[in-house]
Amino acid sequence: KKGVVSLVGSSDTGKSTFLRQLSLHIAFGLDEFLGYKLNSNSRNVIYVSTEDDSVSVGHTLKKQINGLFKSKDFNIENLNHLKFIFESSTYLKNPQNILSQINNDLTSIGADLVVIDAFTDVFSGDLNSSTKVREFLQNFSVMADYHNCLFLILHHTGKRSEKFAASKDNVLGSQAFEAKMRALFELKKVPNDESKRCLVITKGNYLSSIIKKQAKVLTFDEENLLFHYNDQNILSSQINNSFKAMNPEKKNIIPIIEKLKNEKKSLRQIEKILKSKGYNISKSTVSNYLREMKG
Repeated sequence: KKGVVSLVGSSDTGKSTFLRQLSLHIAFGLDEFLGYKLNSNSRNVIYVSTEDDSVSVGHTLKKQINGLFKSKDFNIENLNHLKFIFESSTYLKNPQNILSQINNDLTSIGADLVVIDAFTDVFSGDLNSSTKVREFLQNFSVMADYHNCLFLILHHTGKRSEKFAASKDNVLGSQAFEAKMRALFELKKVPNDESKRCLVITKGNYLSSIIKKQAKVLTFDEENLLFHYNDQNILSSQINNSFKAMNPEKKNIIPIIEKLKNEKKSLRQIEKILKSKGYNISKSTVSNYLREMKG
């Protein structure tokens, strides 16, 4: 509930979507998020969005809210508990820099959670400098302690980390970033299945090694941009191997996709037909296979 933690992952894993979903759950006063109990006080969330503007965020939030309405009961007016910051200065000598903005908001309205999306956009120093990274992160630690809230920072993993098991060593830049975090979560893609991700706790103060060896298997609903957890866990070290039997065989799917495409079926229609045949596949995977066929 207090301190500085981080969610990391490679590009296009849905990290921002994941964090917006978490923010909505807190703002709407929901009891849990993907199997984790939520213990919120003010239910206020401050979300610093540097990679997406208000138009794109508004579009994705609308989809997520409509999706949540299908299974959750909440008051839409509680969306006022969620505040976005889109334009901010990273120049720390500017009196209106991002740190000052956050501190002013925490002073005036308070918050359970402050999301920084993403670290590389608010930190203008050398990512490989342990001293500079630690000095900058200390600002968040001080505010978290003073305002009794949690800072959750989105950061990236190295380009080659997709091939490796989830690890705190995958984090991009200086080791000082990982060292400063009280907890570190990694969101990983599942090989050959666009509809699944694995959430792994690679670092957690006071957490047992047993918990950190487990990965939560999440299903991504592309239509509503929501992650779902169905009580399935696997060993994080076995993510690549565990899904080989679960994934549809590509050689069997390709002919079906080719036939349906020749029948002028849309990507969404092809996805639905394949799912009706028992294949666990997403629209984006269908699109990728079609591009491979053209190539």
